[in-house]
Amino acid sequence: MSHRSCTARPRTRLLAAALLLVLPTALLPAVAGVPGAVAHEGHATAAPAAGAPGAAVSAPAAGSPFAPAAGAAQRRTTEQPAARRAPQLPDRFRDTVVMSRLDEPTAIDFADDGRVFVAEKPGVVKVFDSLDDPTGEVFADLNATVMNYWDRGLLGMTLAPDFPEDPSVYVLYAYDHLPGDPAPAPRWGRPGAYYDECADPVGVGCTVGARVSRLTAEGDRMAGEEEVLVEDGCLQYPSHATGSVAFGPDGYLYASIGEGASFTFDDYGQGGGNPCRDPFDPDHPREAQGGSLRSQDIRTYGDPLGLDGTVVRLDPTTGLGAPDNALVDSGDANAARMVAHGLRNPFRFTFRPGTDEVWVGDVGGSRFEEINRIADPTAGVRNFGWPCYEGAERNPAFDVLDVRMCEDLYADAGTPLAAAEPFFRYATRGQHVAAGEACPTGSASVSGLDFVAQDSDYPAWLRGALVFSDYSRRCIWAMPAGADGLPDPDRVVPLVEGAASPIGLVTGPGGDLFYLDLGIDDLGYPTASGGAVHRISHHPGNQPPVADLRADRTWGPLPLTTVLDASGSTDADGDALTYAWDLDADGDYDDATGPRVEQTWTEARNAPVAVRVADAGAADRAALTLFPGDTPPEVTLAEPTADLRWSVGQQITVSAGATDAEDGEVDPGAWQIGLSIKHCPSICHTHPVEVVSYTSTTTFTAPDHEYPSSLAVTVAATDSRGLTTTRELTLEPDPQRVRFGSNVRGASLSVAGERVRAGRVRTFITGSTVTLAAPRVQRVDGRRWVFRRWSDGSARVHALVVPDRGDRTPTLRALYRRARG
Repeated sequence: MSHRSCTARPRTRLLAAALLLVLPTALLPAVAGVPGAVAHEGHATAAPAAGAPGAAVSAPAAGSPFAPAAGAAQRRTTEQPAARRAPQLPDRFRDTVVMSRLDEPTAIDFADDGRVFVAEKPGVVKVFDSLDDPTGEVFADLNATVMNYWDRGLLGMTLAPDFPEDPSVYVLYAYDHLPGDPAPAPRWGRPGAYYDECADPVGVGCTVGARVSRLTAEGDRMAGEEEVLVEDGCLQYPSHATGSVAFGPDGYLYASIGEGASFTFDDYGQGGGNPCRDPFDPDHPREAQGGSLRSQDIRTYGDPLGLDGTVVRLDPTTGLGAPDNALVDSGDANAARMVAHGLRNPFRFTFRPGTDEVWVGDVGGSRFEEINRIADPTAGVRNFGWPCYEGAERNPAFDVLDVRMCEDLYADAGTPLAAAEPFFRYATRGQHVAAGEACPTGSASVSGLDFVAQDSDYPAWLRGALVFSDYSRRCIWAMPAGADGLPDPDRVVPLVEGAASPIGLVTGPGGDLFYLDLGIDDLGYPTASGGAVHRISHHPGNQPPVADLRADRTWGPLPLTTVLDASGSTDADGDALTYAWDLDADGDYDDATGPRVEQTWTEARNAPVAVRVADAGAADRAALTLFPGDTPPEVTLAEPTADLRWSVGQQITVSAGATDAEDGEVDPGAWQIGLSIKHCPSICHTHPVEVVSYTSTTTFTAPDHEYPSSLAVTVAATDSRGLTTTRELTLEPDPQRVRFGSNVRGASLSVAGERVRAGRVRTFITGSTVTLAAPRVQRVDGRRWVFRRWSDGSARVHALVVPDRGDRTPTLRALYRRARG
């Protein structure tokens, strides 16, 4: 047990009277995943024969025997989204796209007058007349102050409870400004550029803040200026940023903010030159208060109290803490706002109907995803323990560091100051969430949660259930209520397997669940206007058919003759189907009948076509666009080449060119270059990193990530009519093996947060930063050993930048001396 520091107590005493006793924890193993399937309203895809005009070459899924060799460049024409496997739902449930062509939608809210507001990650809020409005209008464009990079962006949006009588729209986003810097925003991006850049995302980082603001609606437009309610947080690295903003049943405004730390190493403030100005002495990491430890900031003093890793409860008029918050009289404005802390990435939260309970989904590190319950937000400030705890257990990565903040929290176990356990947790890798599901288990990220209304049209077993989604696994589960009304962790069942990149869950019109599809394709790339809103509906009687529309060719020289085929449409009840076609885009389905139609186009203009498939009581539609008299651009990728082997921090130049038979040179505004990380710890999954538009040449900094990982470079060019060609190139890293040993056989060491035995060999990407720690004292075979030094002279806890040693395997040894006793 460590010595208690008086520096870790003044705010703790402030909290003592306000903290709740720890609730019992329900534990369940869980799932992790890879990109899966997406549902469309109907199913429209170009499916020509190989070599036919319009043939699209799509890359096989990771792990497929047809997957290309590393570094192989691929070309695909993406005038229509690639076909995907349909999601799996319980009998008589259906996943339907109700809004599409959105750019990375992150939040949605429904007004009482029927309008629908959608926030998009690049910083735009759009308004639609209804769910049937296919276009919508821009309500507000905040891109100049929003930093849209990796997991940052405009992630939260909500309407005032009595909107439009109160015309307030509230937003939460990563503010593109260095905290404390007198220079105005944007710090990293450029006004008008919807995808921002960062020179060193995983080394120094690109530090920004968080903003909660109120916008005022005048009709379908924002009137006046943005009113900033809260501007705080110090988010150094490009993940664990802002989360959600929503009104609680008590009428107060809640918001969640991540701790802004690194996800590539165990971050206690040692990286990037300390831009957040946390108390930190590199020679005494035991006293650290930075990095992930910022989520425990309320338990320390010596620096201003920040809002990293918290849930706050605000007066929606002033942005100050709600008047009945536990610490409203503390004298500290941020303490007065808090209702929870000790969170890593509280990306989404919701409220249990009929109560004031707050339920928070906290994206985990390497061990567990958490769903946390704040039973009474006025009764105290809950500490959920991160980074000292993950799940209900000590976090080994921080336990071995002997950081005083964590040691003190461990010592508080069993007292009112103890960390609260999650209501529910599931493993990040290797375990399913529910029995009988087929969701992948390679990774996890809890991405949405909401409660099903008791008056919904869903079956009785689902009413009152907690429903939660996982973006990485592309699955949605339901946790039905138990006898006490609380969700029962022993009753979790899959609701949607193969959901389309679910990034949020809300209850909408009719009590149905809606989820946001970020618009990530099967290879993990964000697709332009590829985002959507899905509705999960239940049909106890007649089930509507599912329309499926395919074309043998979608572009080519005039005259263009195309066979349109809807014969793949299905009906779960086995009912006879009828087909009606709209071939002239007038909205009337009166141009042809039957499951197949052959049509010839003689004019060089885009031709939207649609089919309505009906049974005796319901109908479904599918649509696609044809491009008569057009061909996609020809794209060449000059740099990089497939033989490049990259290391962390390396500058990678991407240079491409394109010509178009109809347009000549491709317009600079029609280019898009993307960088993603394909991470393959067991099952591959993809993390989009950066997208640069309006240029055919750019430079990326190779990011740090766990091995094995590769980089995927995509270059897309679009012609004047909307045909896009994408070139894809996979780049493998320069790997480096390192052996970690000791002069004590069987000694335990901590390498990148994992406990290993001496002698273990690990592979990293050259240039990666790895946190190493040796226990101060350990007992092996009944003997007590005290740490002296590492063989390279480093401190007990230090960051190793993995060197390039070629084919050699260097060894680092933790050296101990035997102690008496």
